[in-house]
Amino acid sequence: MVPYLPEKTATIFISTGELSGEMHGAYLVSAIQQLRQEQGLPPAIIEGNGSQRMSEAGVQLLFDVATWGEMGIIANLLKAQFFLRVVSATARFILSNQPDIVVLVDSRFLNISLAKHLRQRGYTGKIVYYVAPVRWQSLYDPADHERSLHNKRFSEIRQYCDFAIPIYPVSLKAYEELDIPFEYVGHPLCEHAKPKLSDAEFANLVGFDYNRAQPPVIVGALPGSRVGEIRQIAPQVFTALAWMTEAFREDRTMPPLHAISVLAHDELLDEVLAAARRAGLQDLTLISPEYVYDLMSRAKVMIVKSGTGTHECLVMGVPAIMCYRVAPYMAWVARYLMRFSMPYYSFPNLLANRPVIPELIQEDCDPSRIVDLAGALLYEKGERQAMLEAFAELRQMICKPSPVRRAAQLVLGQLEDSAN
Repeated sequence: MVPYLPEKTATIFISTGELSGEMHGAYLVSAIQQLRQEQGLPPAIIEGNGSQRMSEAGVQLLFDVATWGEMGIIANLLKAQFFLRVVSATARFILSNQPDIVVLVDSRFLNISLAKHLRQRGYTGKIVYYVAPVRWQSLYDPADHERSLHNKRFSEIRQYCDFAIPIYPVSLKAYEELDIPFEYVGHPLCEHAKPKLSDAEFANLVGFDYNRAQPPVIVGALPGSRVGEIRQIAPQVFTALAWMTEAFREDRTMPPLHAISVLAHDELLDEVLAAARRAGLQDLTLISPEYVYDLMSRAKVMIVKSGTGTHECLVMGVPAIMCYRVAPYMAWVARYLMRFSMPYYSFPNLLANRPVIPELIQEDCDPSRIVDLAGALLYEKGERQAMLEAFAELRQMICKPSPVRRAAQLVLGQLEDSAN
């Protein structure tokens, strides 16, 4: 491989495997290009596996990841052959084009396989793991640190990657003791989770009047970014929203309730509309993911699928209820064959090692439970304030100055190291 020289155009391949990782990849791409512009260098040529956000950031896409992911380990095991084909095709592309650096983003199963594939076939360029894997068990099980030291994910990162960039304050002791080069940069959403629109612009977007005598109560929903999630979770969430909307409408003393859901990508439109129709939710406003933080900054409560949505609610400081359901056969396998169990599943609860937000999982993800909890967060000041205070404490743990810019500096630093 020809050594990278700072004055020449850098070539980068970024590998993401689902939409939350693609979001982090898009932020990183923009920061890399901004740094190079500040340094008087030409834009990097960046290719990768991503979706709309990375494409808009200027990435030339090899594969679109929008519909790849499924919920949970079991569903992804069922797609193992598909992911192996993706890894193989991606590796062939990288080996043929020989980018200066490969950046892996989240998606542990896919990306560790890709790193291994590349090294075994002779790729000698830099490999950096951004949103590097951690073991959440270490947050609630003191004995897990010792297990982490022998865990395959960390030994493979040490073997196949040149540098790791964790965004969570988790497993850092394991990285240190295993001599894996790394730097913890903090959570990217602390830098990027900000609304874009004024109140008037947002009102125009969603179709209501902020100047009316009783402004509407906004309840937001993030029911998922995959077909399986929409089919399992959206009907429960939308039914709860339908009941709440009707209750607000019947009580003349209450302001109207405005239900707003984020459509993760256009391919889900028919599934989302079908779920709303079956739930009897006639007054549902759908918005683009581009405006998710505008919604969160104005919502009184958010009902979100487990995952990035809980991270975003923590950072934005909006009360949240987490919902999660999989197909019954998957739940049975997880419970009785795999014996999969954790005390908490949402990001805020894992980080705090205590129940900060309600978790409605499988049978508990029921419209009646959602309505009860949403009502408490709307009108019981003690519960609402306790959650917001916990969020403020947790932000102190995960927010560091300019995390994405720092990650971009580390990636470009690895490029410069390869020239020396």
